[in-house]
Amino acid sequence: MAEEFKELMQMMRSPVFSNSVRVGILLILLGVDRLTFTDLLKSIDLSKSSLYSHLKVLQDNGMIIVKDVFTISRPRTMIQITPKGKTALQKYLELIEKYSKRDST
Repeated sequence: MAEEFKELMQMMRSPVFSNSVRVGILLILLGVDRLTFTDLLKSIDLSKSSLYSHLKVLQDNGMIIVKDVFTISRPRTMIQITPKGKTALQKYLELIEKYSKRDST
């Protein structure tokens, strides 16, 4: 169990998992796969500049892809979780679950 705790703490020190907003963004994207910037903005109640900053960190770490898609009405910014992002988030959640179920004796 000590190794799993060390691994969890190491993940929590990373730029991705050290911030609850970024973890929340990944959780939202895990459930829907991809979302528009506007829909994500409405979901998490941040300013546009704050959301953009968090998305940049996630994108720089390979957790998400941000791309502009042109639609009939207007261009839209789409955010999609990557396979690396899914794997990392699932590992993070697995470690938290294992640690929370540990025997305290």
